[in-house]
Amino acid sequence: MKHGIPHGPTFSDIRGNLVNIRWLAQEILDRVHTEQSRRPDLISLEVNVHEEYGLSRSFRRGATTEARNRSVQENDINVVNLWRNVENAKGKRPRLKMQDHYSDIRMMIPALLRFSAAL
Repeated sequence: MKHGIPHGPTFSDIRGNLVNIRWLAQEILDRVHTEQSRRPDLISLEVNVHEEYGLSRSFRRGATTEARNRSVQENDINVVNLWRNVENAKGKRPRLKMQDHYSDIRMMIPALLRFSAAL
């Protein structure tokens, strides 16, 4: 809560508004490009990172794939990806399973930690 904003998007500006994904992508890809020049053994210098990479679903997709590769239980993966249903509702009531409607996020911390610890 760096700017005194108690809730809202994780990637937000100083007013708590969602950061534009294009700006965020540019910032991150610029840093990937910097690392590429430092470590061409990780990302070949022949790769144009601004053309080849994108952020639209990269973080969630990468984390979910890695969790599956490490045999994380499907229920734990679903708990972590639950926010996608809320986000897709765009201000409307999300369509969730009853167990998700009645789950307290604070009590789901063990599942979230199991997911993170596996990565």
